[in-house]
Amino acid sequence: MNIGLPKEIKNYEHRVALTPKGVKTLIADGHQVIIETNAGLDSGFEDQLYLQAGGLIVENPADAWAAELVVKVKEPQVQEYGYLRSDLTLFTYLHLAADALLADELLKKGVCAIAYETVQLQDGSLPLLAPMSRVAGRVAVQLGAHFLQKENGTEYSGKGVLLGGVDGVAAARAVILGAGTVGLNAADALIGLGAKVVMLEKNSNYLERLKAQLDQRIELQLFSEQALDRLLPTCDLLIGAALVPGEHAPRLLMRAELRRMASGSLFVDVSIDQGGVSETSRVSSFDAPIYRQEGVLHCCLPNLPSAVARTSTHALTSVTLAYIQRLAGGVALACRTDSALAAGVNVCAGNIIHAGVKKSLR
Repeated sequence: MNIGLPKEIKNYEHRVALTPKGVKTLIADGHQVIIETNAGLDSGFEDQLYLQAGGLIVENPADAWAAELVVKVKEPQVQEYGYLRSDLTLFTYLHLAADALLADELLKKGVCAIAYETVQLQDGSLPLLAPMSRVAGRVAVQLGAHFLQKENGTEYSGKGVLLGGVDGVAAARAVILGAGTVGLNAADALIGLGAKVVMLEKNSNYLERLKAQLDQRIELQLFSEQALDRLLPTCDLLIGAALVPGEHAPRLLMRAELRRMASGSLFVDVSIDQGGVSETSRVSSFDAPIYRQEGVLHCCLPNLPSAVARTSTHALTSVTLAYIQRLAGGVALACRTDSALAAGVNVCAGNIIHAGVKKSLR
């Protein structure tokens, strides 16, 4: 099969969908991989490395998009809509619940679009979302530490607190909404820096299982409005990390609740890919990563893992490659015989297939 690897054009997206090693594996399987020039440059992979792996480098993005199977990192941008067509299988992060325009375009063009984030094993786990969620949770903490500092300009000046505090000075207080992969990795990073951490989770059964597994320095509580009312006034860093596969992120925060946080506090909404968990959430970019609402700084970057592109590209390829190999052996057969891949199909032949996406868009 011909497999296309276009260069990502989303704002400040530095990842690439496959490492040269991944390309070499597909070539060894008998497939052709067509790579747009400089696709891997920002992740540290020059064209020469892809050539050595057996890939074909092309100057024109249209040539990479002309492949039967196109693998990407982020959803197609408006400038790429012209490459969409009915005989194309697209394998990438899509997050259609928060992007009705793209969903309509995929439906109109009849694309078979399979989303990394909804490939789901029978135990409910999301194997292709997990590595980027791990990265995103940790990057959210790194950004939190930075934007809580005072030197970001008068308009976006943080509270001026050190996450771990120092002798005689209390550590910063962090609240995490959601105890999934993002939340757990954020909590681990925060504890490592010495912050005080409270995680709020809606699933009571899951919460009880977690209590026996987690670092005892992480305080676990059942999510409720009462818990928010109690925690937000002293919260320095709030992280949104809630997810419902395929659906719009649950709305957990209203504007009035954010007003309870002190001026200069920071809210990092990692769930923004799926629409965000707060009434005040809107997509930001690395050009302008933060904005202020109700006195609270907001960071709502939809591609946090891009900040550590090399790490992220390696982590992504390590989990997607096996699924790409299955798709390259025949898309229909792969989706028929692999229930996880079948769960990943969001739209196909002009129809919305994934129930969660359908619920959010219709």
